[in-house]
Amino acid sequence: MLYAVKANRQYKITEEEKQKFINRGYKIAELKDNKLVFEEVETEESKEIAKLKAENKALKAELNGLRKVETEEKEPEGKESDKAKKTKGEGK
Repeated sequence: MLYAVKANRQYKITEEEKQKFINRGYKIAELKDNKLVFEEVETEESKEIAKLKAENKALKAELNGLRKVETEEKEPEGKESDKAKKTKGEGK
């Protein structure tokens, strides 16, 4: 038995009606062991979400790589940079 679920609505549907309800934005579920098991329906929105998740993961990896390079480029401990040597008010 198939069910179409959206918000607080739940309809028993046939296999022939399935696409009609998907087009209207309903999620399709099947009753297994007294639980509704939803089907994965690939829509334009889900494709875009998958693309953005992959892009986000790549950008986070790039950011972590840049942070690592930045920390390696810092001066060794014990040496002060020119900015740290200057005191407030100098250079007037």
